[in-house]
Amino acid sequence: MSTRIFSQAFMSMAVVILVIITSAIETDIFLPSFPALKDYFATSEQKIQMLITMNFVGLCIACFFYGPLADAYGRRPILLGGMFLFTVSSIACTLTNNLDTLLFWRFIQGLGSSVAFVVPETIIHDNYNREKAAKILGIYGSIITFVMSFAPIIGNYLYLTFSWHANFIFVAVLSIITFLAALIFVRESLHKEKRVILHPPTILSSYKKILTTPKAMANLYLCVAVSAAYFTYIANLSLIFIDHLKVDKEQFGYYQGFILLVFAIISFSAGKIIAVLGLNRARILGTQITVAGSILFLCVAIWAGDSAILITLAMSIFTGGLAVNSGIFSGDFINIYPEIKGIAAALGASVGLLAMLALIALSGIFFNGTMMPIAIMIFFSGMSSILVLRWLHTH
Repeated sequence: MSTRIFSQAFMSMAVVILVIITSAIETDIFLPSFPALKDYFATSEQKIQMLITMNFVGLCIACFFYGPLADAYGRRPILLGGMFLFTVSSIACTLTNNLDTLLFWRFIQGLGSSVAFVVPETIIHDNYNREKAAKILGIYGSIITFVMSFAPIIGNYLYLTFSWHANFIFVAVLSIITFLAALIFVRESLHKEKRVILHPPTILSSYKKILTTPKAMANLYLCVAVSAAYFTYIANLSLIFIDHLKVDKEQFGYYQGFILLVFAIISFSAGKIIAVLGLNRARILGTQITVAGSILFLCVAIWAGDSAILITLAMSIFTGGLAVNSGIFSGDFINIYPEIKGIAAALGASVGLLAMLALIALSGIFFNGTMMPIAIMIFFSGMSSILVLRWLHTH
């Protein structure tokens, strides 16, 4: 009996990881083909970046709804609904040769995939206490990021061997498999007696309560500032490395993959770091590494901005700090009001995605083919994070 229960729990959590992986790599898989997409559609770099922007707009909008729905109706049906929408839109992306139509389906794809940024984390926090959840999120993060580290390499191979369509076909096939696996294996983690009534004034009141709590907002800032800067770097990487630094297309995926591999290795070690240092000292260590990486990255951008290797190494340090703290800060935020975890997760995901969207749009405005605009954003995110953390320790 215990073996059967363990098997069900294991498969359910394994599929939750697969859901996150599928949603997480849907952009990484085709980033290496950005220059090819720009040439294919005969358009500008800014218009191609809209493939990320439109996806993030969909992500941000849907996140606000998935959280309250998951608190009211349970995690499983909302997860399945979002993944179904993601699957349909992923298939549609493979069937178009028109950029505007592709942008539309990327928006719908974002609406569906945003469920993976809200519901899986609430499932983990439903089943484990705060410290255990942080350790599990670190291990899961390493697994997910390890897979993501190969996404640009796979994407690079697919588009060079076949065409940019192959990247979208890969995501479509993976989304079908993931949806079917979730339908079969994912179990409900929120008991009926813990569900809340879906009442708009109550939902708005819950959002207001979080937004007007200084400690909650400080933790939310720590969740999103560094990760938003990181994704801004990723979003601009192929255009800068391939078009301006003249990195070989065959080699580009290894630069992006190395960053993700560093994140995976350190995330896997996050549980041990927390066990040895405790949550508080681990927070400080992760933030100090982030600050060191942000300073080094700015120095590289100023004095060695044409070196893809030095840029990658500096970013690896910054990413290492993010890997230590990602599970800790998200747990700190989501557990401030444990009775509304879904709403907190939704707000955290939405604000995080909006921050990414804003920084990516800003980087597009100031895009000049160098890492300098990105370096300034990364430097600000690192320095501001340590100031916010110090404020939390004194209040």
